[in-house]
Formats: sequence, structure tokens, C-alpha cells
Amino acid sequence: MARAAGDTELTRGYLDLAFDVAKTEQEAAVAFSSMIENIEDFDRAAMIKLLDRLEDDTEGLVDELDAADPPESLRKGHLFLRIATTTWRGALSDSKLGLIALTEDVFDEDGLATLTRGLVDLRVGDSAYVGFLSSLTDVDTELQGGDPPIVAFVPTDLEGLFDAQKLARRLFLTENLSPIQNIAVADLRLEPASVGEQEGLPVLAITPNQTAEVTISNRGNIPIPTAISIQLSLISNAGDLWEARQEISLLAGAELTTLVFSNLPVEPGTIYEIIVTSLFDDDEDGDDRLSMLFIVNPEG
Repeated sequence: MARAAGDTELTRGYLDLAFDVAKTEQEAAVAFSSMIENIEDFDRAAMIKLLDRLEDDTEGLVDELDAADPPESLRKGHLFLRIATTTWRGALSDSKLGLIALTEDVFDEDGLATLTRGLVDLRVGDSAYVGFLSSLTDVDTELQGGDPPIVAFVPTDLEGLFDAQKLARRLFLTENLSPIQNIAVADLRLEPASVGEQEGLPVLAITPNQTAEVTISNRGNIPIPTAISIQLSLISNAGDLWEARQEISLLAGAELTTLVFSNLPVEPGTIYEIIVTSLFDDDEDGDDRLSMLFIVNPEG
């Protein structure tokens, strides 16, 4: 009697873990297959964010299963579940790499091969999970509270969409999935800020260190790994020109950074135009430059 009770507890404990793992995989499968079905509704950043999240959500599941101690009646099923989980993990990684590569170049043969491998392995994982479900035929799953989750990364009704070449064509025809480079000068602020206004121009007080704070935004959907040069020009009403330049080494998609240009050489009573320009050659020229006029208090 005691042994039977112990076996029952062991089975219940394992099913708790196995069903939790399967539930996480089910949620990932639904999200992934929905993305494939509706890929035209995604932009590049949203697609990559979702794929990154699915990888993160499923990352530790194999380790959880490796630490499990299934009862004898579930050892075969445990092996099927571990194969499924391991295969899905690699398949998601390959699918992500392939999809990203093909959005950059629809003729990328390595990207196509990687995506093909990922989609095939998703099906392999699905088949292994069917083996896990079959192993539960003689197991009282009511010990865990009900039927196991159904997991299918490649649903039967969407089978035709999980073809790498067809997906590549859909990616090519979806403009929002193409890589976009757009470095913008998003904001320009003077510090200390103006203390008033004269003839419609902000008036600055003389300070030991007048600075300009410049916000640079990557409004594109891919990281810029090369140096981004930002130039500040200060032109007085007498025609004097002062310039400074700074570089940003890396800026991810949708990321902001702030540059500080210090010790601007401003003199009392002088009107200046300050111009900040991105020298990076990108896909959008309309936001590469910001400027403003100001006057320095003639009385210091």
C-alpha cells in the first residue's frame, strides 16, 4: 500500500512538471504559428522581439526535464518529451536566424537553408511530442488534474505555410520586414537653458560652461554597428564658425542616446545658430538635422 502511494506521488510530481513544460511549449507554439500565418502584419522589430521572447521562454525547459526523476511507467514518455523540447529549442533558433537573414536578403541561400532546417525540426519536435502523448495511454492523468496540453508548432491546418521558399517570398513582399537604417537627430537642448526671450529668440545667460545636449535616435529596425558621426556647428551673426564632432560606436534599433557638447564658445550680445547634423548615410534624410537660433545676454 505504501509503495503504491509512493508511486502515485512520484507520478503526480512528474506529471506536474511535464505538463508545465508542455504548457509553456503550447503557448510558444501558438504564438509562433500565429506569426507565420500573419507575417504580413508584423514589422521587423516586432518579429525579432517575438522570436527572442519565444527563445527565452523555452530556454530552460530541457534543463528542467534533465533534473526530473520520472517513474518507470513514464520513462519512455519522458524520453519523447525531452526529444521534443530539445528539438523545438534548436528549431526556434534556426527559424529565427533564417527569417532574419531572409528579410535582409531574400536570395540568401544559407538563410534559406537555416530556415528550412528550423521548419523541418519543428515538425520533428511535434512528432516526438505525439510519442509523449501516446505514452500516457495507461497513465492516470487525472492525478495532475486533466488532459495534457496539445502542442503543435506546425498545425495541420497551416501546414502549407511552413515552407521556407514560400515564406521567403512573403517576407520579400512585406515592406515592413525589410531592414531600415534611419539615424535621426531627435532633440537639441541647451544647458543651462534660456532665461527669457528677446525679439523672439531664447536668451542665454553667460555661464562658465554652456553645453548642448543632443538626442540621437535609431528610428530604423536594425542595429548600426559602424561609427555614427554627429557634427555640431555654431555660427555667429558675425560669420564665425565653430565645429565639434562626436561618434557613437553602436546604436540598436529603436534605441536613443544623448551626446553632450561642452564649452560652447559663446560671447555676450551675439546671436548664434546652432546646427546638429548626423553624417551617417541612411535611408531617410528628412530627420538628419536640427537647428535653433539664440542670443547670449549682452549684459552677461
